[in-house]
Amino acid sequence: MESGLIRGLHHITLCTSTAQGDVDFFVKVIGQRFIKRTLFYDGRIPIYHLYFSDADGTPGTVMTTFPMRRTGLTGRKGSGQFTAIAYSIPGGSIDFWREHFRRNGVAVAEESERFGEKYLRVVHAGIDFEVVEDRTDQRKPWKSEYVPEQFAVRGFHNWTATVRELEDMDSFMTGAWHLRQTMRDGRFTRYEADAGGAGRRIDVLHSPDLRQGTWTLAEGIVHHGAFDVPDYDAQARVKFDTEGMGFTDFSDRKNRGYFESVYVRTPGGVMFEATKSLGFKMDEEESMLGTELKISPQFGMSHDDLRKLMQVEDPIHV
Repeated sequence: MESGLIRGLHHITLCTSTAQGDVDFFVKVIGQRFIKRTLFYDGRIPIYHLYFSDADGTPGTVMTTFPMRRTGLTGRKGSGQFTAIAYSIPGGSIDFWREHFRRNGVAVAEESERFGEKYLRVVHAGIDFEVVEDRTDQRKPWKSEYVPEQFAVRGFHNWTATVRELEDMDSFMTGAWHLRQTMRDGRFTRYEADAGGAGRRIDVLHSPDLRQGTWTLAEGIVHHGAFDVPDYDAQARVKFDTEGMGFTDFSDRKNRGYFESVYVRTPGGVMFEATKSLGFKMDEEESMLGTELKISPQFGMSHDDLRKLMQVEDPIHV
């Protein structure tokens, strides 16, 4: 196992319902910054790719969404997917979040505990989100007008990946992805990158009887989770090591505008991505981040026509 190749979580990408629904939830409820609006870089159908994060799009805080309602495609949650996304909140703030969700019409679906930590779970667009207190998380939050800074999310705490078979997934996590298995709690096994802690954790949930979930882009599922690598050499090393173990279902490097990525289907079915950040300020000033739709390069039609089309078919009002 080699440290420093995978530094932690980078971003996670969901297939949600509508663009406005995502803005309302991630900005007005979770309290993130709407930092970038662009289009999905693959395929012929223009689909929004929206980004929500801290002030700067720091790895470990970035939520990205594909609002899919307009395509008519609906997914199935199940094994072989990320099935929950947990945000880190300051110690002593869980009561605030319980009331904050209620005031915003978001029902708390469950209160639970694992690894000695208390979780509140809510559902947006069919996908599970959690908040969990972490007194050790010192990351600086986005100063949201909707969530007071003393209660604000600091970034991701962990993501949960659900698999039918645990043994091969464990080999992948430790041998290919260079994470450490640090704790077990019932059906959950926790893996951590580098020094561990919030933003560097994956919890693998063993569900041997759960049906395989949808892999294609479709409303109501998490499509993939991306992990932060420091440079292209580390990214290439992760790909080399993973293929050397026999996991050759690995993509070439793809430019996604604000980062460059390679993708692999893990033995548990969950799609992982190793991501080298390029930054979100290359095409917008700091004060203007997230205000203009950026067109991905595969579309040949007029950019003005595309912007008008998207505003008609999936309007956004901030």
